[in-house]
Amino acid sequence: MAQPISRKVVITVGLLVAGFAVLFSVGLKGSLVYYLTVSEFMDPARKTDLGDNFRVNGIVQPGSIQKSQGAPGARFILTDGAKSLPVVYRKEVPDTFVDGAEAVVEGSLGADGTFDAVTLLAKCPSKYEAQNRQTNNYKKPAGRDRPTVPTDTGSPSR
Repeated sequence: MAQPISRKVVITVGLLVAGFAVLFSVGLKGSLVYYLTVSEFMDPARKTDLGDNFRVNGIVQPGSIQKSQGAPGARFILTDGAKSLPVVYRKEVPDTFVDGAEAVVEGSLGADGTFDAVTLLAKCPSKYEAQNRQTNNYKKPAGRDRPTVPTDTGSPSR
Protein backbone atom coordinates (compact mmCIF):
# COMPACT_ATOMS: atom_id res chain seq x y z
CA MET A 1 0.00 0.00 0.00
CA ALA A 2 1.34 3.48 -0.95
CA GLN A 3 2.30 5.87 1.81
CA PRO A 4 0.37 9.15 1.97
CA ILE A 5 2.37 12.25 1.03
CA SER A 6 3.65 14.10 4.07
CA ARG A 7 2.14 17.50 4.85
CA LYS A 8 5.67 19.02 5.04
CA VAL A 9 6.47 17.83 1.51
CA VAL A 10 3.27 19.37 0.13
CA ILE A 11 3.98 22.71 1.86
CA THR A 12 7.62 22.72 0.71
CA VAL A 13 6.70 21.98 -2.91
CA GLY A 14 3.97 24.66 -2.79
CA LEU A 15 6.42 27.27 -1.45
CA LEU A 16 9.00 26.37 -4.11
CA VAL A 17 6.45 26.69 -6.92
CA ALA A 18 5.23 30.03 -5.53
CA GLY A 19 8.82 31.29 -5.22
CA PHE A 20 9.65 30.36 -8.82
CA ALA A 21 6.44 32.02 -10.00
CA VAL A 22 7.38 35.28 -8.23
CA LEU A 23 10.93 35.20 -9.62
CA PHE A 24 9.63 34.50 -13.13
CA SER A 25 7.08 37.32 -13.06
CA VAL A 26 9.58 39.86 -11.67
CA GLY A 27 12.19 38.88 -14.25
CA LEU A 28 9.68 38.95 -17.09
CA LYS A 29 8.34 42.38 -16.17
CA GLY A 30 11.83 43.86 -16.36
CA SER A 31 12.46 42.46 -19.83
CA LEU A 32 9.12 43.28 -21.47
CA VAL A 33 9.26 45.83 -24.27
CA TYR A 34 5.96 47.18 -25.60
CA TYR A 35 5.55 47.77 -29.36
CA LEU A 36 3.70 51.02 -30.04
CA THR A 37 3.09 53.52 -32.83
CA VAL A 38 4.27 57.10 -32.33
CA SER A 39 0.72 58.26 -31.48
CA GLU A 40 0.25 55.46 -28.96
CA PHE A 41 3.60 56.27 -27.37
CA MET A 42 2.82 59.99 -27.14
CA ASP A 43 -0.54 59.33 -25.42
CA PRO A 44 0.18 59.83 -21.68
CA ALA A 45 -2.73 57.61 -20.62
CA ARG A 46 -1.22 54.55 -22.34
CA LYS A 47 2.27 54.80 -20.84
CA THR A 48 1.47 54.78 -17.13
CA ASP A 49 1.82 51.05 -16.45
CA LEU A 50 3.96 49.95 -19.38
CA GLY A 51 7.40 50.26 -17.78
CA ASP A 52 10.47 52.14 -19.01
CA ASN A 53 11.46 50.39 -22.25
CA PHE A 54 9.49 50.76 -25.45
CA ARG A 55 9.67 49.78 -29.09
CA VAL A 56 8.21 52.54 -31.28
CA ASN A 57 7.36 52.20 -34.98
CA GLY A 58 7.08 55.10 -37.42
CA ILE A 59 8.39 56.83 -40.53
CA VAL A 60 11.58 58.90 -40.54
CA GLN A 61 10.39 62.42 -41.23
CA PRO A 62 12.02 63.65 -44.47
CA GLY A 63 14.73 66.25 -43.82
CA SER A 64 14.97 65.49 -40.10
CA ILE A 65 18.11 63.31 -40.06
CA GLN A 66 21.07 65.09 -38.45
CA LYS A 67 24.41 63.27 -38.33
CA SER A 68 27.41 64.73 -36.53
CA GLN A 69 30.82 64.60 -38.19
CA GLY A 70 33.22 62.02 -36.79
CA ALA A 71 30.72 60.45 -34.39
CA PRO A 72 28.37 57.54 -35.01
CA GLY A 73 24.64 57.94 -34.63
CA ALA A 74 21.99 60.42 -35.63
CA ARG A 75 19.20 62.64 -34.41
CA PHE A 76 15.92 62.43 -36.30
CA ILE A 77 12.16 62.70 -35.97
CA LEU A 78 9.95 59.63 -36.10
CA THR A 79 6.35 60.23 -37.14
CA ASP A 80 3.18 58.33 -37.93
CA GLY A 81 1.50 61.23 -39.72
CA ALA A 82 -0.38 62.40 -36.63
CA LYS A 83 2.33 62.79 -33.96
CA SER A 84 6.10 63.22 -34.01
CA LEU A 85 8.82 61.97 -31.68
CA PRO A 86 12.38 63.33 -31.56
CA VAL A 87 14.89 60.47 -31.37
CA VAL A 88 18.61 60.27 -30.65
CA TYR A 89 20.59 57.16 -31.58
CA ARG A 90 24.28 56.96 -30.67
CA LYS A 91 25.49 53.90 -32.61
CA GLU A 92 26.21 53.28 -36.29
CA VAL A 93 23.04 53.71 -38.35
CA PRO A 94 22.02 51.01 -40.86
CA ASP A 95 22.53 51.64 -44.59
CA THR A 96 18.77 51.47 -45.15
CA PHE A 97 18.18 54.37 -42.73
CA VAL A 98 17.08 57.22 -45.02
CA ASP A 99 14.42 59.94 -45.13
CA GLY A 100 10.96 58.42 -45.41
CA ALA A 101 12.06 54.92 -44.36
CA GLU A 102 9.97 52.93 -41.92
CA ALA A 103 11.93 52.49 -38.70
CA VAL A 104 11.57 50.82 -35.31
CA VAL A 105 13.45 52.25 -32.33
CA GLU A 106 13.83 50.58 -28.95
CA GLY A 107 14.75 52.49 -25.82
CA SER A 108 13.32 54.92 -23.30
CA LEU A 109 12.12 58.50 -23.07
CA GLY A 110 14.67 60.96 -21.70
CA ALA A 111 13.91 63.76 -19.25
CA ASP A 112 14.06 66.31 -22.08
CA GLY A 113 11.34 64.51 -24.07
CA THR A 114 13.75 62.97 -26.59
CA PHE A 115 13.55 59.23 -27.14
CA ASP A 116 16.94 57.67 -26.35
CA ALA A 117 17.17 54.71 -28.72
CA VAL A 118 19.51 51.81 -27.98
CA THR A 119 18.35 49.85 -31.06
CA LEU A 120 17.45 51.18 -34.51
CA LEU A 121 15.92 48.93 -37.15
CA ALA A 122 15.33 50.47 -40.57
CA LYS A 123 12.94 48.42 -42.63
CA CYS A 124 14.13 47.79 -46.16
CA PRO A 125 11.62 49.06 -48.72
CA SER A 126 10.54 46.45 -51.25
CA LYS A 127 11.08 48.93 -54.09
CA TYR A 128 14.81 48.12 -54.09
CA GLU A 129 14.19 44.71 -55.62
CA ALA A 130 11.99 46.21 -58.33
CA GLN A 131 14.61 48.89 -59.09
CA ASN A 132 17.37 46.28 -59.37
CA ARG A 133 15.35 44.18 -61.81
CA GLN A 134 15.00 47.16 -64.15
CA THR A 135 18.75 47.77 -64.35
CA ASN A 136 21.27 45.69 -66.29
CA ASN A 137 23.08 44.84 -63.05
CA TYR A 138 20.35 42.47 -61.88
CA LYS A 139 21.60 38.90 -61.48
CA LYS A 140 19.14 36.05 -61.54
CA PRO A 141 19.32 33.64 -58.62
CA ALA A 142 21.49 30.59 -59.33
CA GLY A 143 19.75 27.90 -61.32
CA ARG A 144 16.94 30.13 -62.57
CA ASP A 145 18.29 30.49 -66.10
CA ARG A 146 18.75 26.75 -66.67
CA PRO A 147 15.91 24.47 -67.70
CA THR A 148 14.62 22.28 -64.91
CA VAL A 149 14.21 19.21 -67.16
CA PRO A 150 16.89 18.18 -69.66
CA THR A 151 15.72 18.71 -73.19
CA ASP A 152 16.11 15.98 -75.80
CA THR A 153 17.38 17.29 -79.12
CA GLY A 154 16.56 14.04 -80.90
CA SER A 155 20.13 13.34 -82.03
CA PRO A 156 22.18 10.66 -80.33
CA SER A 157 25.26 11.77 -78.48
CA ARG A 158 28.59 10.45 -79.78
